[in-house]
Amino acid sequence: MLVVSVVGLKKTGKTTVVEALVAEFKRRGMAVAALKCMPHGDFTFHPEGKDTRRHSDAGADVVLSASDREIAVVRRTKGFPGLNAIVGVIGPGIDVLVCEGLPFDFPGIRTVLTADSPRTIAELLEVRGKRSEVVAVSGIISNVASTVDELPTPVVNVMVPGGAARLVDLLLG
Repeated sequence: MLVVSVVGLKKTGKTTVVEALVAEFKRRGMAVAALKCMPHGDFTFHPEGKDTRRHSDAGADVVLSASDREIAVVRRTKGFPGLNAIVGVIGPGIDVLVCEGLPFDFPGIRTVLTADSPRTIAELLEVRGKRSEVVAVSGIISNVASTVDELPTPVVNVMVPGGAARLVDLLLG
């Protein structure tokens, strides 16, 4: 399974890039899973007082919600569950996992940085410290720049015709 991580600060275009990647991978006939990481310590999918929370508080290890349109699975964790646990929940048959905001570096993950300026790229590289898996830069910065001095990788605008296809080609390359 190809794992792609789209990483950037708030309001730099992460979700737009993820949407474009998912659509392009699907256009190519691939099965795609998407992961949105929310590193907010108090965030929960089932807030206090809701039935699913009550099930969990009663001791259920896994809580599922099902409707006519979707199934949701909630499994309590202590800290970020790790990529293997996430892949285990996804199940078989997925070709690509596109992650938005993956909080840690894992070996072999192809990374797209999103930014609104070269300064933002410098901040991200300082925090993450890892450049080897960065395949491209995208997001808001791609509206105003075609290269960045901070990285020798291409800047790709997924909002222009052919942009998402170019980014997927780089990720598959």
